[in-house]
Amino acid sequence: MTDRTASTVIPLNKPEILEEDIELVAETLRRGALTLGPRLLEFEQLVAERTRRPFGVGVASGAVAIEVALRAVGAGPGDEVLVPAFGFSGMAHSVLNVGARPVFVDVDPLSLNMDPAEAARRIGKKTKAMLAALTFGNPAMLPELIALCSRMEIPMVENASEALGTTLGDDNAGRFGRIACIGFWTNRQVTTAEGGMVVTHDDNLAAACRALRSQGRVDRMSFAGQPRDIGAIIEHATLGGYDARMSELAAALGCAQVRRLDATIARRQEVANAYLRRLAANPDIVLPTVPDGAGVSWANFVVRLSTRFTADDRDRIIGVLHRQDIGAANYYPAASLLPQVRTLVGTEPGQFPVAEGAAARVIALPFYNTMTSEDVETVCDVLEVALARTGGAHRS
Repeated sequence: MTDRTASTVIPLNKPEILEEDIELVAETLRRGALTLGPRLLEFEQLVAERTRRPFGVGVASGAVAIEVALRAVGAGPGDEVLVPAFGFSGMAHSVLNVGARPVFVDVDPLSLNMDPAEAARRIGKKTKAMLAALTFGNPAMLPELIALCSRMEIPMVENASEALGTTLGDDNAGRFGRIACIGFWTNRQVTTAEGGMVVTHDDNLAAACRALRSQGRVDRMSFAGQPRDIGAIIEHATLGGYDARMSELAAALGCAQVRRLDATIARRQEVANAYLRRLAANPDIVLPTVPDGAGVSWANFVVRLSTRFTADDRDRIIGVLHRQDIGAANYYPAASLLPQVRTLVGTEPGQFPVAEGAAARVIALPFYNTMTSEDVETVCDVLEVALARTGGAHRS
């Protein structure tokens, strides 16, 4: 351990919780309704408006949102779902959890989003849907993937978990897929601690998601305007479902945070710009790229090491940062090489070289609203010392 005090630790992420957030959560507690109440309806409406979709369905996590969305579009046993070979493990797990088979697709080397040409080659007779992600908030390749889905008549489930507020021309995150999933984990632009949401323009899909998040129930009220707290006639519309409702307290926190989303996006852009300026001249760092006409809403700041570094080198560099009380993580391992995926799907190293190469060299650096320019300088100083030391050892 170092002798740094708690105040000098630079964490990987730190949610911004203001007094207005705390007050709205406290007010919701005082009201007494803790689930499926007016605060959730308000949060669903706010996020739906932000994504320019008519329907939002709040759930317990971003990963649950993906699983619910897949079931809503009909994915199940015997089906195949296209999944990027690089990305959050919850994508592959969700496909497996609904009983379908993930068909991995290698990624574009710049954006790390699904490669449209590779996706076209992987579509087959059993393809039920495409699960396409805006990796680290980047919308590159999404228009081409939409065109492919339209041409092949398969629905896109858009994983916009990290991208609330991202734009591309006249489009925005949440509007690319037939149904889209957003996450509100602690590193996100809007956090509810744990939580997620499905947004869509399809009322039937929205109704299916509402039923699935609550054990398949479509409770019937006895009269219009009936208060929820006096009960209902329980009816079930789907086979199975989840206890995956977003609580009123989580929704209250989300309501407070989504109202200042524009300010959060602007502040995070300042932090991203500080990193980009500081690391631009370093030949050992591959910085994130943004397509023309796009505005990325940053959830993380993830760099890649140059190809002269190995995965072991990368892990040693992360260790150096950790020993200096600086946050870092390997976002993300290759989804195609997760142990359970290899066991169930039979994927092997070497099948998806771009995704595997990126996964071996990615480092997520500290990133949050209240990072200062001094924090960024400290992170970059330690990172560059670690690069020099590890690179020298690697060359010897």
